[in-house]
Amino acid sequence: MKRVVAMLMTSVMILGLAACGSGGGQTTETTEPAATEEAAEETTETTETTETADAAAEAESTGDTYTIGVLFKTLSSPYWQLMQSGLEEQVAQLDNVTIEIFGAESEEDLTGQLNLMENMITSGKYDALCVAPITPTNLISGVVMANEANIPVVNIDEKFDMDALAEAGGYVVGYATSDNVAVGEMAAQEIMNQFPDGAGVCIVEGIAGATSGELRRDGCRDALEAAEGYTVLDVQPGDWDRQTALDVATNMINKYGDELDAIFTANDTMAKGVLQAMINTGREDIFLVSTDADTEVQEAIAAGQLIAVVQDPGGIAFSCVEQAVAALESGNYGSVDEQPEDVLIPATVYTQDNISELMGTE
Repeated sequence: MKRVVAMLMTSVMILGLAACGSGGGQTTETTEPAATEEAAEETTETTETTETADAAAEAESTGDTYTIGVLFKTLSSPYWQLMQSGLEEQVAQLDNVTIEIFGAESEEDLTGQLNLMENMITSGKYDALCVAPITPTNLISGVVMANEANIPVVNIDEKFDMDALAEAGGYVVGYATSDNVAVGEMAAQEIMNQFPDGAGVCIVEGIAGATSGELRRDGCRDALEAAEGYTVLDVQPGDWDRQTALDVATNMINKYGDELDAIFTANDTMAKGVLQAMINTGREDIFLVSTDADTEVQEAIAAGQLIAVVQDPGGIAFSCVEQAVAALESGNYGSVDEQPEDVLIPATVYTQDNISELMGTE
């Protein structure tokens, strides 16, 4: 049976959720589901959808159904919106699992995201959780809390600091992400294809300490430094933010001048800021490579302004749900002594030549 129901959480997880107090996150408004109905509507969205492929037959035979809570970094950014819609699309034909999706106010709202996770646990509503921490450490106490409640946790995209997690007594049962090192390497290869005789390159990573951004940075930098004639001029955090990236790129362009041939950004939000800096400074000749491509970036790619290495966010989330269902079916919820294997979902390079495939305009 197909069933996909989308709804705004006008009173998110009312049963028991008011117990969580304000956490004083890094934005002016933190995500606190129980605070008011209005705040809940602004900061959370829920989708009900269905079963994962590998467990569907067994679940039907036993009559088991599962409710899985999914917590993204945010639902306000295009990447996480794509992950939400991609997840819904891929599970829409499956059965026996209900999924509810939440996200923090922003990718700076560390405390608000932790509050959300704690509320999901104390509600007693979820058989398993799939979570994408904003940083490698901000949800560690939430994982420990879930472990103590015997709720299996699967790690989405941004990898936990596994040493810190184990030291706190916590563990996850699964993990899926892009091959972020390969994403960076693919970007480096595109730069080398564009400048076969060498180039000066700057890299704009995400929030300092964020694993996904660091791996993309390292993949690009290491590949360039291993090749003859390529110089990584500078690496700076852009905090996953458009304005910050605009300021960082403007400084890079002014500092390095004609030495600067290419810029690689660790996400598309920052790529938009860098592109604006290029336009503002008259340096549209710089070869810009983005990670991911929302609608605005896709249009810029079609116009020949940049290229992108695009992840499969829906595939990442779907893999995590599959792993959660597998844990519930097997009864293996993980342990502090056992680290799950990384499930790596491949990415694709999009240029002016093939962006129509992504835009659906073929």
